[in-house]
Amino acid sequence: MAHWVIIGSSRGIGLEFCKQIVARGDSVSATVRGDISRASNLWTLAGSSDQGAQGACRLLECDVTSETSINRFTQDLALIHGPQTSLDFVVINAGILKYPNRATEMCPFLSSDTSLAILIARSSYNDFADHLHTNTIGPIICANRLLTAGMSIGSIVFVSSDSGSATKFRAFEDGFAGYAASKAALNQALRHMAAELQRKGSPTTILAMHPGEVATDMANIAVDWEVEGIISVEESVSAMIEVIETRTIHDSGKFYTWEGKVLACGCRGCA
Repeated sequence: MAHWVIIGSSRGIGLEFCKQIVARGDSVSATVRGDISRASNLWTLAGSSDQGAQGACRLLECDVTSETSINRFTQDLALIHGPQTSLDFVVINAGILKYPNRATEMCPFLSSDTSLAILIARSSYNDFADHLHTNTIGPIICANRLLTAGMSIGSIVFVSSDSGSATKFRAFEDGFAGYAASKAALNQALRHMAAELQRKGSPTTILAMHPGEVATDMANIAVDWEVEGIISVEESVSAMIEVIETRTIHDSGKFYTWEGKVLACGCRGCA
């Protein structure tokens, strides 16, 4: 039985990972941001009156925008499983998309001008920073803390996006500047993480995954282009699990689609 850690599990892709992992007989430590008592969907999976402390699904709190929360989560996980525990797969799924987030519409100040106030409300300096904190900095720091907690980790998988591919620029994605930049930064940071671990002789595999155009609440936005190839969250997660389980240390640092194809992120290894 494999043990998984899913960071960002309250809904969508993260929740579906937990469902499929439990259904196949594996165990999972699932995180939510904020009060875990409100994660009703996960409590159903946990199936325990003592808040998931028993059974296949254990619930923990982790807010990737808070270093304090990340540190507490890592300590709790290490305490629960012990220093000799092997975590087979860690999936860092936490992320946000505040739409629109254009590069030409970021304002770090307030104004009494009505039209400018509307512009700021739509896409602000803080919105751009939020994408970087949630989609890039938090996930990388979370992986860093897990890697230094003394537990053996098979693979760490970052849920990324083809919007962050450096060689396949999606110019039609108007209003995705902050989101795309945060995913591109994530892709580069995790490649450096993979290279650093390889230099240290670490057996941990680092991967980026594009889940596809998935029908989730986060993706339920009105855009000015036709989104092609929409797939269900069940289909996406099932395919990603197969890719994750079949990749080895030789694939570390690569960027995969849910179909198992290497997606170019601007590096020689993915070209």
